[in-house]
Amino acid sequence: MTEHSAPIQALIQEELSRLMDSDALRRAPSHARLLRYLVEKRVAGDDAALRETSIALEVFRRDPSSYDPRSDPIVRVTTGRLRDRLETHYARYDKAPKLRILLPKGRYAPEFVAHSAALAAPLGLAVLRTRNQSGDETLDGCCAEFADQLADRLTRAGFPRIIARGSVDSAEALTGDTRALGVRLDVPWLLDSTVSRDNKHELRLSVRLVHTPDAGVRWVETALGHDDDIYGLIDRMLDAITLRTLETLPAGSAPQVAAEARQSLPVPQRAALERARLLLLQRTVSGTDEAIALAEEVTAAHGEAAEAWATLAAAQYSRMTFQDEKAAALIPRLRETADHALALDPDQPVALRTMAMIVGKCDYDAVEAEQLFLRAVRLMPHYTSARLNYAELLTLCGRNDEALVQLNLARLYDPLSGTVHLARAVCLGYQRRYAEARDAWALCRAAGEGSVWALVGYGMNELAAGDLDAAAPLLIEALERFPDIPAVLVSHAALHAARGDHERASAIEREYEARYPFYSPSHRALVPALRRDRESTLRLLDEALSIRDMDLIPGTMHPAFDWLADDLAYNALRNRCPIWARRPDPA
Repeated sequence: MTEHSAPIQALIQEELSRLMDSDALRRAPSHARLLRYLVEKRVAGDDAALRETSIALEVFRRDPSSYDPRSDPIVRVTTGRLRDRLETHYARYDKAPKLRILLPKGRYAPEFVAHSAALAAPLGLAVLRTRNQSGDETLDGCCAEFADQLADRLTRAGFPRIIARGSVDSAEALTGDTRALGVRLDVPWLLDSTVSRDNKHELRLSVRLVHTPDAGVRWVETALGHDDDIYGLIDRMLDAITLRTLETLPAGSAPQVAAEARQSLPVPQRAALERARLLLLQRTVSGTDEAIALAEEVTAAHGEAAEAWATLAAAQYSRMTFQDEKAAALIPRLRETADHALALDPDQPVALRTMAMIVGKCDYDAVEAEQLFLRAVRLMPHYTSARLNYAELLTLCGRNDEALVQLNLARLYDPLSGTVHLARAVCLGYQRRYAEARDAWALCRAAGEGSVWALVGYGMNELAAGDLDAAAPLLIEALERFPDIPAVLVSHAALHAARGDHERASAIEREYEARYPFYSPSHRALVPALRRDRESTLRLLDEALSIRDMDLIPGTMHPAFDWLADDLAYNALRNRCPIWARRPDPA
């Protein structure tokens, strides 16, 4: 439990946001990342996270197997410099801020000193009952459900004060006047929603944020859906309204992690799973192999623990993405592990997310994959990895606006994560918003993300954008650091093919085909597509479809395939994959 009241938490968040935009921290991303981490962990009351080792692993991405605070003073040095920055910043302040964030010497836990005049009445918000203006009484239950779920979603997202349903209903029974409702419920904000009919078969769900003192509407969000998709319409709006509200109003404390329903594990085994999760953040073959070994040890000793099986499935999926082994042999084992976790606990979010990726990328079933992702994020709204993977699925289906909502929610829940920036960069690249993707890749690297995927992804974004000079140094660095990852070799072949050096590109092709015969045919198809080799491109795409290649759908987003848009054989291949067939043309 946090020791800070809602008003203090709101001031802390306000001051932290102001500091992030200040001259003191705007050009010092490592200091900003550290400050946000320390403040959020202090507000959450997570004392263990404020230890030197925890900070080194979480903020500075040190390797848990080799980090030694005695020889690596990164935490102490950076904290000292951050302390100096804060002291200098506040010394130049002409007007006292509402609250100061201080870093006492010898400690990593920040202190918060509020100005007495800043302790105003607590922020509050009431979600009014959704009004059914469609003329269809059968929708009354859906309207009530939307209001209840929205209030629950905002509460779980960390909004400091949401008025209980009974109080809202009682107040609405007495008055419909906005100002009077605000006074009676002691809140400055209301969320007012309506369901109406746009035409015979289409519904409109609208939500307004209303400021009660002046009865002014601050914004309106609207979405349309068919009669038979009312629950899909509700799901889309729940995420959109949660994001818009938390962006508009100060949300107070960081979101609190919901308790997972899971089998109790002894401390050593729980520590082993935590270590496995940290190893997966390295995104290396060796780290992933070690994570698999740790998770297998826990499942062997505690076969009833769904959490352990879910961690093992996540690690197996991560290992499969390197594609240096035959995927056809790995997918059944992965599916079996995820199924085992869900058999033990049907609501295990990590297992749901892993199964969603299998179903979407290997079975090409976007509908079922989306349902699995939605179950995962409903059970654990702060589960950023699930939101990021869901955003990728939405992007691959051409639902770009919905994807950006999920990406923004993930960034809201986990603003320090390099993984969030990486996923955002990937999705923006798929959407061909290359300049925005470039900024996201830069943030990804600034956040400490140094994996092969960050380098190759950044380089391939520049290649797709046509800036080969910018792509080359990134892909060269990837080759120097990760010479044994097949994706690196393919990216180099693509670079040479884009330059017109087909002889060198073909030589690299022969090399990786000999070394990695099981590597994704979808990725390999990029190189002949760049040199306009129709026969080889179609052959590799046909092979990808035959083996259910998990990279087929993202791989064909690349503009190198645009010249085949009117090719009959190419479109025949496309029609064999439901997601690919229904996706709008990226061009």
